[in-house]
Amino acid sequence: MYQHAPTPHAPGIYRHRTYFAELVRRGWHVDLIATPINYMTGEVPRSYERRPYVHEELDGIDMHWVWASRKIHTSVRHRAANYATFFLTALGRAATLPRPDVLLVSSPPLPVAVLGPMLSRRFRGTPWLLEVRDIWPESAVSVGWLDEGSATYRALSRIARSATHRANAVIVPTPGLVDRVREHGATAIEVITGPVGNEARTPETRMRVRESLAVPSDHCLFLYLGALGVANGIDTLLDAVAGLPAATPATFLVVGDGSGRREIEARIAQEERLRRVRALDPVPKNEVFDLLAASDVCLHLLRPDPVFETALPSKVLDYFSAHRPFITTAPGLPAKLASESGGSYAANADELTAAIEHWASRTPVEWAQACEQSYAYGAARFGIEENVDRLERLLYTTMSGSGSSD
Repeated sequence: MYQHAPTPHAPGIYRHRTYFAELVRRGWHVDLIATPINYMTGEVPRSYERRPYVHEELDGIDMHWVWASRKIHTSVRHRAANYATFFLTALGRAATLPRPDVLLVSSPPLPVAVLGPMLSRRFRGTPWLLEVRDIWPESAVSVGWLDEGSATYRALSRIARSATHRANAVIVPTPGLVDRVREHGATAIEVITGPVGNEARTPETRMRVRESLAVPSDHCLFLYLGALGVANGIDTLLDAVAGLPAATPATFLVVGDGSGRREIEARIAQEERLRRVRALDPVPKNEVFDLLAASDVCLHLLRPDPVFETALPSKVLDYFSAHRPFITTAPGLPAKLASESGGSYAANADELTAAIEHWASRTPVEWAQACEQSYAYGAARFGIEENVDRLERLLYTTMSGSGSSD
């Protein structure tokens, strides 16, 4: 169960489908329960509209798309309703499937974690794994959704700690979350990151996309690709661009959607110095790497918060796969990955301005070397085969009842 699995070609995180498809190739049967609501936009693709349940096969995976309420980004109330309705419809669908050998539930949202012990009982003690992609409820505090002293926070904390302690093993996508889930009571932890593959595109594709975007041939194209929410710190980028000298040969694309999109567009429209920034709608998954090929340097933007210092963001793995260096504004692990792979870390808007000027002044040879350094670094550490091997070993170990080790 993974609430935010993307529908075909939709923007989103494809890590689970990539790994599950490889498991199917190795002889496993996988049922994946999700909602077709796009997390970034809150919309449902037309082919799933007004259908309470859709079953289809994707990459050999049996996909079960269940209904959940929408308008996820409009208010806390609507977000809570989205979580609650998915919990109920996913529980109903899962309970009707044949007894599995092992269950895997992916959080956030946190209510999904409760499905693990409930369905384990329903299926007479089936072992279950909890994936923690982001630590809750701490992350909700960091983006201003919750007050740490509130009754809601305390209730969610109890849920998180109970589920984490009761799971046969906990999966995390980044080493930085190991200590945090251990604090929540995890006794067996496995790190399974997202995959890096070779998604390089031809020079012809790069030229075609840049021409379609009307990017000047002598400009360095900086690309941010992903959610535009309260945690993403897009204002830091806008502040940095506002401080650039007018002669800097740089163009900026912000591609995505979310709760902060309107404010970003309004600021771009109001400030003359930001006219070199363009906000575009999310692109289908099959167009992501064409768009990345058109870029020169990618951007990973997050507001300062200790929670994000341990994150291994999926977009960074896409940047590695696309052979692109990146600049991050997040300290900790993201800064380490950027620096070691040949990219840059900028702690604030002034440093980001300096990093942009640095990259905009690099020669084509220096840029090409940075591209290959980025890919080589990512592929060596986050290749798909190694990660699926680790996942498969964990599944077998969990099924045998012996648990996992750190």
